[in-house]
Amino acid sequence: MTTMKYHIMLAIILILFVHNGFASSVPDAPHIMVTGEAEIQAVPDIMTISLSLTKVGMEVEDAKNDVERRSRALIATLKNLNIEPKDINSAELQITPHYNWNKGDQIYAGTEVTRRINATLRDLSRYDTLIKAIIDAKVANINNTRLTSSKEKQLRKTALQKAIVNAKVKAETVVHHIPQKLGSVYSITPLAAAAAPFPEARYQAAEFSKNSSFEPGIILFKESLQIVFFLINE
Repeated sequence: MTTMKYHIMLAIILILFVHNGFASSVPDAPHIMVTGEAEIQAVPDIMTISLSLTKVGMEVEDAKNDVERRSRALIATLKNLNIEPKDINSAELQITPHYNWNKGDQIYAGTEVTRRINATLRDLSRYDTLIKAIIDAKVANINNTRLTSSKEKQLRKTALQKAIVNAKVKAETVVHHIPQKLGSVYSITPLAAAAAPFPEARYQAAEFSKNSSFEPGIILFKESLQIVFFLINE
């Protein structure tokens, strides 16, 4: 099949599909529906890290005091790394009693006290220092990290603009090989594209004193939309 025949068949299929499957959301006139897509890569410059402090003890008060003490030490460590107080979030304590069962009898096995602390690091050059300080102090478990960009809003706007251009180019390519030409826009519908997972920071605890092992990776910002154009006779 030649390229021209392929484009003509594609245009016919698109028009018929639109009329038959989406009659309620498209105009009652010749038209074409296309999907525009775009993605932009960016190097992350912000990291949110989630930490948890846990203690299990037979005495609730002792476990609570232990977690409170380590929480204060952790927050002090974060502040010493120039993390702003507004970028540190300390959740309420979670207190969970644990029980074992022995021949139908419920036996108290201690109480778990947990506090989660989230911190936002806006200077990724201090990432290794942050992780090393946390590990050395033995004050918390690292639950997860999330890398983002301070320019996310602008990057998404740019990706959306590129998606619009992409849709227009697709439509123009198709109608170039048919008798009609592209008319005005009837509708633009943003599509819920599958979100690209934000990468997690990766590190190797054993090599902190020798090398920086931080790998920020790349973030993908994706936008997708559907545009319906009228088709007009030349």
